[in-house]
Amino acid sequence: MPDSGEEMSLTVEEAASLRQGFTYCPRCRAEMVNREVYGRVRRVCSDPECRFVQFIDPKVTAAVMAEKDGRILMVRRTMDPERGKWCFPGGFMEIGETPQQTAVRECREESGYEVDLIRLIDVFYYEDYRGSGVLIMYKGKVVGGQPATGDDTDQVGLFGLDDLPEIAFDTNRQAIALWREGKLCDD
Repeated sequence: MPDSGEEMSLTVEEAASLRQGFTYCPRCRAEMVNREVYGRVRRVCSDPECRFVQFIDPKVTAAVMAEKDGRILMVRRTMDPERGKWCFPGGFMEIGETPQQTAVRECREESGYEVDLIRLIDVFYYEDYRGSGVLIMYKGKVVGGQPATGDDTDQVGLFGLDDLPEIAFDTNRQAIALWREGKLCDD
């Protein structure tokens, strides 16, 4: 989001076009072209002297399935994708931040709660209109704070297996399936 407080949004088409890569080389400004390099078609600089290759990498996100009194912490999204559905607090990793720091920061920003991470649940791959991504999901426990919504959430809740709301994201549903199967013990 821009610093001005103004909301920035892209259409599905605009977001998809950004994934396609540069039109001009960021190094020498020559036109970029599609060419097979390293076993796959990639965007490469048309100037044979420059040899810049663009690698379109997945975004890295981290989230936490935090428990409090036998219930799991979830937040309701106010942003697309999956606006109005519930998910585990999480978000994009920033430069200079570890996945663990990301999960703790995002939980505090989106829910108001402080958490300690207990262990890694799993690493999930996903694709959507924004591109591909990797979600690193942790199990945690709430250790402090009070419920408070963030800039992309409007509700904070604690849920048991029998009272789950409508869940956003396949990765969150997969983590819940592991919980249902008893595969998230703390030992």
